[in-house]
Amino acid sequence: MLLKPNDQWCWFVGADRHLMLDLGEEMLFATPYLQNKLIFADNLRQSFSVEDTGLYYAFLDKLSCVATPSRRVQAALNGVAVARFYKPLMPQSWFFEPQADYHQPQLGELIGLDCGERHLTMMVVETSPSTSLCISLSADVVLNDSKTLPVFGAIKVMNDRLFSLEPAHGMEEMRRVG
Repeated sequence: MLLKPNDQWCWFVGADRHLMLDLGEEMLFATPYLQNKLIFADNLRQSFSVEDTGLYYAFLDKLSCVATPSRRVQAALNGVAVARFYKPLMPQSWFFEPQADYHQPQLGELIGLDCGERHLTMMVVETSPSTSLCISLSADVVLNDSKTLPVFGAIKVMNDRLFSLEPAHGMEEMRRVG
């Protein structure tokens, strides 16, 4: 079931300090993002905007290869949350191998990152000519002794580390996660 945004949807911070989305009709969506990683006023209560709706549908379109509708909605809503509220990050490209071909990704594009032992499937939620902010669609991965990238975790990387995923290439990884 794909959720359709309406004027009742509203962002807020839950009692556990995670960003939440009130979907109306006694339904809540809890993001994995803690308040200390986000930018907004302490008493946040903001409607799901027209811009949020546009991002949501753009992400859903790009996530068509994800195995289940519920996983597509989850990834799209987390992508909107990061794009709208996440604090600016410095690139952490050293975790990933440089690629021979430079790739300039599009918003919502599914891309890959090579962390040596495996390839990660990511979704671009913000892009510039040199860097991209992405969320992980792969299962949790340990990047080093002190850094783990969880599923839906946000990380900014230089675009020279990204490689494009053919629609069939990333599907198997995402089916395992979903």
